[in-house]
Amino acid sequence: MKNLLEIIMPASLTAVAGAIAVCLFTLGDYLSASPNLSENVTAAADSVVATPYGMMRITATGIERLPDSLAIKYMSPADSAQFFARQDPAAVAAGDALFKSNCAQCHAVNEVVVGPALAGIRKRRPETWIRAWVKNSGKLVARGDEYAVKVFNQYQQQQMPSFQLSDQEISQILDYIETHQGQGVAYAPARP
Repeated sequence: MKNLLEIIMPASLTAVAGAIAVCLFTLGDYLSASPNLSENVTAAADSVVATPYGMMRITATGIERLPDSLAIKYMSPADSAQFFARQDPAAVAAGDALFKSNCAQCHAVNEVVVGPALAGIRKRRPETWIRAWVKNSGKLVARGDEYAVKVFNQYQQQQMPSFQLSDQEISQILDYIETHQGQGVAYAPARP
């Protein structure tokens, strides 16, 4: 199953829907080939594959992107090393610099500083929401976005400043966060 996904995984986002359809068809064949359905569902759900879009897991209903920190738990040490070798070092380095100059005043990857820890942020919110929050958190709060209001209230109604970052820069920061979550790395301002 893992080898099949590596073969059919698309090279561009426009082909993701087709790949999901093929994987679901293949998963259906896989499940119907055996009388023990629950074991096969569990085995399929535990199939984790490294792709250009991050770690993917086959589920009974499709393909799910896993945050790297969770996906690593499913991987052998060799697969884990291979996945992180595929990460674009330039993008992660750019994300590191952007994080330190824009985010580290109030955030750390794995611990609460002034604002919340950012590990797992892509799992908590879609990237489109994160971009809107980074660019103008006050607008989301004013619109009554439930999650935005919750975070705003949880952190003493202290509004996050707006940042003039491009979507690519925000993605680089998120990539940097994903490569450091769960590793005990926490960039935060020095405390007196």
